[in-house]
Amino acid sequence: MQLFREDHRVLRSNGVSVWVTDGIAVEDIRALFPEMPDPSSEILMQGTKLLKQAGQRLVFQAEALGLPNDKAVLKMFPLKNPSSMLRYRKYARREFINYHKARQKNVPVPKIYAYLEKRRFGFVTGSGIIIEWLEGQRDLKDIASHSAKGYASAAKLGIPALVALYNAGAMHIDARDENIFLSADNASTDFCVIDWQYASFHSPRSEWMLEHLAAYYIRNAPATESDALCGEWLLELHTQAGHSTTFETFLLRVKALLSARQSVRARLNLRPAKNIGDL
Repeated sequence: MQLFREDHRVLRSNGVSVWVTDGIAVEDIRALFPEMPDPSSEILMQGTKLLKQAGQRLVFQAEALGLPNDKAVLKMFPLKNPSSMLRYRKYARREFINYHKARQKNVPVPKIYAYLEKRRFGFVTGSGIIIEWLEGQRDLKDIASHSAKGYASAAKLGIPALVALYNAGAMHIDARDENIFLSADNASTDFCVIDWQYASFHSPRSEWMLEHLAAYYIRNAPATESDALCGEWLLELHTQAGHSTTFETFLLRVKALLSARQSVRARLNLRPAKNIGDL
């Protein structure tokens, strides 16, 4: 699919431009949002529900009659300083593209309906995306935190998502429990991975990818669960992925990455941990 096609562009009088995907018609997006959300504003639209707010990011649920469950998620990036405006492509635009790349690689992700952009005097002052509301699904963090069997046991429900990323060569930079959604808190293998602002795409089953995914997941889980996750959970991940190394080597690599606390760029490039010899 060609992204950002001009015939899919909707211009608004308030300076907001919208590019819709093949999943929704231009007429439908006009009907859904007679007043298109302003991605440069930090003020919530009337009737919306705030889901998350952090820095230059605002995520909320909005009514969207006609879409599944008559709801949608709007993720907005109000850009407040000139450096962010000049680098506007790294925000909603990049996430919009990464969602499509992930879908092309058959990674389960929410549907994405549109990309929004507002300009003022030639500068992009805000950008955003409109994506599917995952009705009835819960994130793994919530499921695992309330599991009677304990966090580490419930965290095994997220292993298929990490294996799918590994098999697809999709290095999701924030693949942790709160970005993996499941249809229920049982043994269902249905999942969806959200939050694709930062990702890189490599050859399937790229070297060191599974190690990076595992180390990041463990680091962002509750600190009290680290030892448990480095045991049975990590062994199950290694087994389901059919990793080419022995589990002993895999475990040492993951622990080396846990100690290294690598940068986002290092993880995007699947950089091995330093001082690991021939592991």
